[in-house]
Amino acid sequence: MTFMAAILAWLVSLSLSGNRMPGQGVTTRPLEQVFTRLGGRIWVYVLAMAVPVLLLSAILAWFDLWLVTFLVGFGSLVLVFGSSDQVDQLKQYRQYQVDGESDRAYELAVEAFDLPEGLYEGGSEQMDEALNVSLAYQLLERFFVALFWFVAFGASGVLLVVLVRHARSILTQQPSEDNSAASLAVQVHHAINWIPARLLTLSLALVGDFSQSFAIWLRRVRDFELVDRALLESSLRVSLPENPDAQRPEDVLSLMKRAQVLWMVVIALATIFG
Repeated sequence: MTFMAAILAWLVSLSLSGNRMPGQGVTTRPLEQVFTRLGGRIWVYVLAMAVPVLLLSAILAWFDLWLVTFLVGFGSLVLVFGSSDQVDQLKQYRQYQVDGESDRAYELAVEAFDLPEGLYEGGSEQMDEALNVSLAYQLLERFFVALFWFVAFGASGVLLVVLVRHARSILTQQPSEDNSAASLAVQVHHAINWIPARLLTLSLALVGDFSQSFAIWLRRVRDFELVDRALLESSLRVSLPENPDAQRPEDVLSLMKRAQVLWMVVIALATIFG
């Protein structure tokens, strides 16, 4: 049922549009309230991560019905995958640039692709270069990390990924005299992303320019301290056959889509022969 839930959730996400998905605030708002009322202490962080995951695992084990497990897994993946309308969003982004509406292109990129806010004095080329990494990293977190931990631990793994991601964002933005919980949240987020990020960069080598990107992957795969965003950026620059300075967000999106198909094929084969 793991493959069926994953493939159906992916197909549903392909038909959705818009970044505002129902249920996306289910975890964010409660976490904000917990950290606001109890403070950003380490024990609060550990309990906020462990209790919901253990509770969901206990509920699924208590029901012990494949249909319940399938529906919960499918629903959680749909919510985390979100919409896969990046192609349409990129077309709108390009249209804004053609029309000379740089501000609207920037706002769309920030809202739809999590582009870091800041000044892009180099114009559209500099913004495109930053968008390449933001687009790939967004898909890493929304699709590849969630899918990996779903295959490993089912819906409980997906919930853990979401909680870790949101807790890191909340704690790093909250002012606090003791930043130990924020530091722990960053480290746990890095650990959660470590394996999926390296599997993704290997996938990019397989579906892209293998000779260069695989060599980069071999050199950096065991570097635990290398942050996933930096690893992904270096992999993108060598996975596409074009000059890195000439790469476009459309090329990156096409490469990431091929990696998605590869992951689905691998999961299908593992399900059939596993």
